Formats: sequence, structure tokens, C-alpha cells
Amino acid sequence: MPLLLDLLISSQDLYKLIKKQDNTIVIDARTFSEYKKGHVPGAINIDLFQLHWFDTTKRGINEFNRQTRLLLSNIGIRTESNVVFYDNVSGISASRGVWLLLYFSHEKVSILDG
Repeated sequence: MPLLLDLLISSQDLYKLIKKQDNTIVIDARTFSEYKKGHVPGAINIDLFQLHWFDTTKRGINEFNRQTRLLLSNIGIRTESNVVFYDNVSGISASRGVWLLLYFSHEKVSILDG
């Protein structure tokens, strides 16, 4: 059974996790312009407010699922990956990232607290 992360992770615990394991992926859920101004070293930028779908038919949802799985795979998220999201909007974007990964049954996900 995989080790589950707490929903919130402190910056100190994230640092320890990154040093201990090479399967941690940090995702900056802010806009690219905010990311460019500065970000956690090694963080990958995904503006989660740009990730959405309008077609709620079965075909549309299947296509969204396919494209999202492809995106997650391309940035290196695997079953064993610990994924940590952060943003600067009270956790709104980061929470969306957590929801998205839980939707795809990825339980090793958390939000950077602070």
C-alpha cells in the first residue's frame, strides 16, 4: 500500500521529502507570468485555471480524461510519485490540482502550507 501524504505539507517537510525521495513532483499552479517571477526550485508550472472542459457529453469527458492523463504523464507523474501543489491565491488553484489527481485516483498528493 502506498504511503499517503497529509493533505497539507509544510515547507520543511517538503524539503525533507525531496531530499529523501526522488519521486516528488512540485507543481506551481499559478499563472506562467507569476511563475517566471520566482518559484520553488524544480517546480513545474501548470496554470490549473486554464485546464478545463466545456463539453460535458460522455465523449467530451472521455477526451478531457485522455488529455489530462497525457499531460500528467508528460510531466512525470507516476503511481509512486508524491505530488505537491502550491499557489498564491489562498490555495484555490492548488486545491484544484489536488482534486484533479484524486479524481484520477492518485492519493499521494498534497498542498504546500505556507
